[in-house]
Amino acid sequence: MVRKIRYSPAPSLLARREGRLGYPLIAPTTTLLSIFYLLPLAHTVLYSFTDWNPAGFSAAHPVGLSNYARIFTDAEFLNAVLVTVVLVATVVPLSLASGLVLAAMMRSPFRGRSAVRAILFLPFIAPTVGSALVFTYLLTPFGGLANAPLQLFGLPPVPFLNAAPWSLVAIVLFTVWSQVGFTMIIYSSALAVIPESYYEAATLDGAGPFRQFRSISWPLVGPTTTFLTVTGTLGALQAFTQIHVLTRGGPAGSSTTVLYWIYEQGFVRFDGGAATAGAVVLLLAGLMIASVQLKLSTRRDAVEMQ
Repeated sequence: MVRKIRYSPAPSLLARREGRLGYPLIAPTTTLLSIFYLLPLAHTVLYSFTDWNPAGFSAAHPVGLSNYARIFTDAEFLNAVLVTVVLVATVVPLSLASGLVLAAMMRSPFRGRSAVRAILFLPFIAPTVGSALVFTYLLTPFGGLANAPLQLFGLPPVPFLNAAPWSLVAIVLFTVWSQVGFTMIIYSSALAVIPESYYEAATLDGAGPFRQFRSISWPLVGPTTTFLTVTGTLGALQAFTQIHVLTRGGPAGSSTTVLYWIYEQGFVRFDGGAATAGAVVLLLAGLMIASVQLKLSTRRDAVEMQ
């Protein structure tokens, strides 16, 4: 028996011409990305091997891997890594859990649902600096609304912004508060495409709201959870504005993340070599975490489909 071998037809002349015409169309975007992203990234990696001074008082000289060796033996950098890990490990789960619960609650129609969604989403689009200033007033030891219940019972006020570990707690609460509206909207979109017949069948089988949430809603929003986990992790790694406004990394570095440590090295101490080395380490860490999360989620989805 002779098997016929099918060859895919070669692309036509028109298809090749259309492919070539696409390059000029993407050229402006590619050029802008190269200028504002790839070129600065290349300079950052290059400067991490030098003793570059951002103030420009002296020329940069190659120092090899000494910047990397120096930051990994620096107690302040290691403390910043620990604070960053704690921030990511608390902000991401809390944001996802709160957003999913709110999205599930908003799934059933009720009067004023659109207004409630808009109010919950407002912190995400509000300017971070303005929101952080409001939080500064709310968390002040004397006169702040957060300490008002304590004063009613004669308890001493909690110095949320001036003592450890309360400073990091304040950063976590602010970051979760500002992100939960975004996660709620994304989860609401994912829940909206789940067929209503699934819930009707579960109701006929005697499943209550919690069982339906655990057996239907949670598994079917798995890809959305992966997306939000990756974006939330990268966002937590880049937390800066709220730290600068609320605590400035204090007290004693208790709320200093790696990104804020990079800022202090580069723009306060003018140690550009250490700052760029820390930036490269943070970039590599973010890429590794995102790749691991995506790989684990791909395996989980493959197992669930079997």
